[in-house]
Amino acid sequence: MISIDVTHYRDLTRDELHDILALRVLVFVVGQKITSEPEIDGRDPECAHMMLWQHGADDTRRLIGTARIFVDEAPQVIGRVAIHPDFQGQGLGTRLMRAAQTSLGQHLGELHAQAHLEDWYHRLGWRRVGEPFVEAEIPHIMMRFDSTLAGD
Repeated sequence: MISIDVTHYRDLTRDELHDILALRVLVFVVGQKITSEPEIDGRDPECAHMMLWQHGADDTRRLIGTARIFVDEAPQVIGRVAIHPDFQGQGLGTRLMRAAQTSLGQHLGELHAQAHLEDWYHRLGWRRVGEPFVEAEIPHIMMRFDSTLAGD
């Protein structure tokens, strides 16, 4: 079974925070070779954190996806979207992003997408804004989401 929780940083358990940071290090630092300095940026306390859990038959759970949302910003910014490498390509990133979009409600959303993922985000209703730029030595693009326009 898979479930998704959204919890503000102040309400995360130590184990949840550990799992989030460990997954992001695995995906971004180990997998994509991003240095840990921009990854651990000190801004997690400003965010709600999405956690995609895989539940085992023995009541264990494993964090297999995460994202953070700056809920007090306008537009609300979604970032650090990560799916465990063992679970990529199974539609779980789409499931996580759909939940993130739902959590936006009527708020506008914004994210810095890795440029190679532009088409995927576009299929989810995100629209490119501006020209490509480099962040953490990877080409990115700014994208916005407006729930009132989603599906256009």
